[in-house]
Amino acid sequence: MFNLLKNSFMELKKTKTIVITGLLLAISLTLNTQALKIEGITIITFSFIANSIAGFLFGPVVAGTLGGLTDFLTHVINPKGAYFFGFTFNAILGGVFYGTFLYKKIYGSKKLVLRIIICKILISVIVNLTLGTLWYSIFSGKGFLILLPARIYKELIVIPIHCIVMYVLLKVVNRIYYQLNLNDNEDIKN
Repeated sequence: MFNLLKNSFMELKKTKTIVITGLLLAISLTLNTQALKIEGITIITFSFIANSIAGFLFGPVVAGTLGGLTDFLTHVINPKGAYFFGFTFNAILGGVFYGTFLYKKIYGSKKLVLRIIICKILISVIVNLTLGTLWYSIFSGKGFLILLPARIYKELIVIPIHCIVMYVLLKVVNRIYYQLNLNDNEDIKN
């Protein structure tokens, strides 16, 4: 785990990482402002796309940083109520999960699918259902167990969609990344 964090942190020293992460931040901010809100219960965004790509290419440190920046800057650019750090923490933690499970881990389609599914299930259970519901409960003053059923329903719908989108996009990103010769390690080609 230490080497994973170290390697991801070292990615921050590369110009290509900063440039691509900046582009992913712009994409993430755009996708985050196009959120679908179910009144008082949950928000569905598509910023997971940029976070998963950052985690895939650059690891947990970069993806966590991107997630935190996206959440904070979204609030600065388009505030909808008071700022609450819990949601930023969730965005950081989601990026860390993406980076931990996806960073330089393309061994074949079956293993990629398995890693995506495990990653999305953990993010859904730990970040979205447990912590996210807790933050919404604290923030809105509504009971945790009152909010939980609707959020479970949302996660059951969103998980397969996110997994399919991530699989398709990560395969394309992997191919483009190598065709543009942006990789540093030749041993992770697919």
